[in-house]
Amino acid sequence: MRELLNRLRWDAGSRPDGVVIEVRAREAGEERVEPVPFESVLEVLPAGVVVAGGVFLPYHRFLRVRRGGEVLWPPAAEVRA
Repeated sequence: MRELLNRLRWDAGSRPDGVVIEVRAREAGEERVEPVPFESVLEVLPAGVVVAGGVFLPYHRFLRVRRGGEVLWPPAAEVRA
């Protein structure tokens, strides 16, 4: 996960436009999926990311990283396992 995010951020050949991180969020006891635009990521850390507003999102809350209909993470093999 961290490698993918760093590649999107720093690799000149990557296309970070339109990338969305779907994270598990809990509010008032209810769980929901919250989309986080990749452009709001300020820092990629070993345990998660810091997004605009200084909010830390740990990797264990990540469900998917996608660009439109294309799922970038998790790899299809991990989804079936």
